[in-house]
Amino acid sequence: MIERPKRYLGIRREEKRVITGREYGMLLAIVLVAGVLMARLWYLQVLRGEELAARAELVRTRLLRTPPPRGLILDRNGRILATNRAQIIVSVIPDLLRRQPDRIPLVAQRLGMPPDELRELIDNPRINPFTPLVVQKGVAFQQAVGLLESQYNLPEVEVSLQAMRRYPHGKLFAHLIGYVGQIAQEELKEYSARQEESSDWLSMRLYDGGDFVGKNGIERAYEFHLHGKPGGEQVEVTPSGRRVRTLQAFEPKPGNRVVMSVDWRLQQKAYELLQGHKGALVALDPRTGEVLAMVSQPSFDPNLFVPRIRNEVWRPLINDPRAPLNNRAIQSAYSPGSIFKPLVALEGLKRGLIDTRSSVVCTGSYRAGARTFRCWKQHGHVDFYKSITASCDVFYYQLAQRLGPDDLAQLSRSFGLGERTGIDLPHERRGLVPDTQWKRETLKQPWFGGETLNYGIGQGYLAITPLQGAVMTMGIANRGVIYRPHLVREIRTPDGKLLERVAPEVIHRYEASPQHWDAVIEAMVRTVDGGTGSAARIPNIRVAGKTGSAEFRKGGKTHAWFIAFAPAENPRVALCVMAEEAGGGGAVAAPIAGAWMRYFFELGY
Repeated sequence: MIERPKRYLGIRREEKRVITGREYGMLLAIVLVAGVLMARLWYLQVLRGEELAARAELVRTRLLRTPPPRGLILDRNGRILATNRAQIIVSVIPDLLRRQPDRIPLVAQRLGMPPDELRELIDNPRINPFTPLVVQKGVAFQQAVGLLESQYNLPEVEVSLQAMRRYPHGKLFAHLIGYVGQIAQEELKEYSARQEESSDWLSMRLYDGGDFVGKNGIERAYEFHLHGKPGGEQVEVTPSGRRVRTLQAFEPKPGNRVVMSVDWRLQQKAYELLQGHKGALVALDPRTGEVLAMVSQPSFDPNLFVPRIRNEVWRPLINDPRAPLNNRAIQSAYSPGSIFKPLVALEGLKRGLIDTRSSVVCTGSYRAGARTFRCWKQHGHVDFYKSITASCDVFYYQLAQRLGPDDLAQLSRSFGLGERTGIDLPHERRGLVPDTQWKRETLKQPWFGGETLNYGIGQGYLAITPLQGAVMTMGIANRGVIYRPHLVREIRTPDGKLLERVAPEVIHRYEASPQHWDAVIEAMVRTVDGGTGSAARIPNIRVAGKTGSAEFRKGGKTHAWFIAFAPAENPRVALCVMAEEAGGGGAVAAPIAGAWMRYFFELGY
């Protein structure tokens, strides 16, 4: 009989199960992942919790930048020369148009401008393609409303209200004040690198790609004073960028006021007197070096450049043979002609080569070697005083021979010729003071004797700017003391508090005995009283002056020069007038100088 296994009701035997290696691996992986997650959680919440919380705050907030109003530019009497005016402006986003060039004709049509012009603007490599580029200013209200209504179909176009630069006197101060334009990429890098570090929330954004900066003149030279500090709002936004509320606001700070030394009345008088000429007038206060007036003719309207000049306006300006964009006062250099003679006379006296009794006989020419050098007139017997009052070339041919080219060069440099004056304007030209070494190194030629004779009457290679002519005149008026010329008198806060006053700075000194100064100044006074500069006479005021007629090209008219200072015994003004290819200095430049100085003294200076 077979025995069957016993069954226990309700009781089931548990079989012991063995865990496989694969299951051990999965368990280990789960533990490792959990550990990594815990470590990462600790890292984010404990170790970097504060930092990440701040970054999260930045994600939900946005800074809306407001550009600062540019500082005012005033004349010495407080008259506004550069200001700001709120205007509706239209901008485009270059990057959007570059990525969809087929939309350029449509956008150009809506803006009322040629497509090629818009394409040229956005393709300019100097601009920031992600910053709104201003293409129109002073937009009419109805046009602005139309563009805003079409905003959905024109995402590349922005319409805004912005303070734009305005120059109320137009051409009158164009070469001095300059103009502004939208900042270029290289300027943004330069200015951002130069700005001072600050803990302010906008410390890294003193300049932005949409800002306007000085491109020339005082606007450029005093950019950091005029620019101001931007303001704006810190706003809370949704993840989609919709504005929720304003967290804090920062008012922009206007730029400082720049007070110039020029008087707009004297500037306007000089501008009127130079009408019809290509030339310049520069007037300085010899006691300080302040520029009282500086005019270059012809001129241009700086308002045309804000925010940018249109091509149909720009091309005629740069192609104009009269070169209106050129500041002839500091950027053009010419042979000075006979206004150089007082310096040669002074050096001759100082070295004992001549005295006030020295004389020559002028037959209208002078023979040197195989060449004959002409005088502009046959003067007969010429003493020291007549050599200046009648501007006799023969007298200075002989004196220059005795001095030599290197001594004439040293004399010229003593009065600031051949180097930049350091006036507070960009793009000043050096001029040229030649000597034997210069010619040997530059032209690869020796110095010839005839060139020394031309040097003595202000001809040949010698070239000066009208500003240098005025500085040279200041040196004679001050008996050897020359101050650096400057256009800015003071820097003031936006509300008028004084920050900085420009102090006179001596840059050159020329030593000579009092009797030598007396002799040269007396000769210049006689030049105005009864010599070639008689057109500059002023009743009851002793004016010291010198005419010059510098040859420019064979067969053409001479450049007309005149330098003067007054009163001769206690000078309050020193000036230089130059008119290109206008004729004789006594016939053209002296009357201009005389009329200007008469007005100067009528104003009570």
